[in-house]
Amino acid sequence: MVTLTVQNSANFVRPYLKNQPIYVNGQEPGIFAGNLVLQTILAPPFRWPFNRRSFQFPTQTGLTDYPVPIPDFGFIETQWISDSTGKNFALNGAISLGKDSTQSRPTLIAPQYNDNQGTITFRVKNTPDAVYTVAGDYQRSPGLISSPASMWDVVPDYFAHVYNLGFLAFLSLLVNDSRFPVFERWFLARILSLQDGLDDQARDLFLSNWMNMTRTVMRSQAATQQGTAGRGT
Repeated sequence: MVTLTVQNSANFVRPYLKNQPIYVNGQEPGIFAGNLVLQTILAPPFRWPFNRRSFQFPTQTGLTDYPVPIPDFGFIETQWISDSTGKNFALNGAISLGKDSTQSRPTLIAPQYNDNQGTITFRVKNTPDAVYTVAGDYQRSPGLISSPASMWDVVPDYFAHVYNLGFLAFLSLLVNDSRFPVFERWFLARILSLQDGLDDQARDLFLSNWMNMTRTVMRSQAATQQGTAGRGT
């Protein structure tokens, strides 16, 4: 069940931050922080049952590219192919594929194009030699938080301990609270503990991307403060 809003999280966060305002310039930086948290939770490498959807499409003999309407497509999680007898075969995933005229049962699939209008064009390799059914599971892309009244997209209420700590971590960074490293560790420990099936490579990539993102935010904040101080003098 999803009933909690960003404002519920703001009510949780503010006492930790000594009631500093989190909606300063319009609704920022609160809305910005909420979107960062949501996008972190629903982005690779994390895979959640509540965010999982499925797709399928039939192939045509000699055709490699297949446009499929999937407005909320994020990334493919698993994929397979079935022949006319109903026998299933594993498909390997790829980021992109070149065209190959070799005709046989496809063994690779890539989300080759995204028109930003809700259509994903999948490309298979090899070129199908018969009619098959391609199917798979994917993780949704996160929705956009636009106001304090926005809910946390599809993230259920029992995940409040995750996104509340993420919200606290990002806002403590944005308001220059010295306890950011403490809040950051709380958030990272919670989210990684719920994804203990991640291999070491996926875990390390997530932590590396997290560090790059937080450093970017810190640099942006420092530049803003320096500019403000310069105008004051």
